[in-house]
Amino acid sequence: MQNLPQPDRRKQSRRSKPTSPLTTPSLFGKRKNIRRDEDRLTQPYVDLYSFSSVLSVLVTLILSVADAILTLKLISLGGRELNPFMDFFLQLGPFPFLIVKYLLTGTCLLIFLVHKNRVIFGGRLRVKFLLLFSLLIYLALILYELVLLSST
Repeated sequence: MQNLPQPDRRKQSRRSKPTSPLTTPSLFGKRKNIRRDEDRLTQPYVDLYSFSSVLSVLVTLILSVADAILTLKLISLGGRELNPFMDFFLQLGPFPFLIVKYLLTGTCLLIFLVHKNRVIFGGRLRVKFLLLFSLLIYLALILYELVLLSST
């Protein structure tokens, strides 16, 4: 990354008074993008998320629930859970299994969404990629489970 000239931010603010904490931008945010190049690494967070990012989170969450339901169906047909962590909750019953799967997936997706502009692996990859990767993994998993169901 090039050494960019640092902007002079010592000038007096152009605002005549501070923004009230009860305004719409203060309550709901208004920052959708990172505008300055120097802020991309140090301040990667935004207040509002793009439609595509939110949609990928919601679709992945729906696919996760579908995966849990298909897993329960496959287990009722004689299959078994290969993930030992999830198998523990499956032994407690279908409801704990569904709740834990939903909460774990939802928490991870929320973390990915909040940190979507951060870079990982030495700047080679943005966390936003993990959102899309999760979606593709769940799509492949659903297809695999449907193939297993069709062969029984």
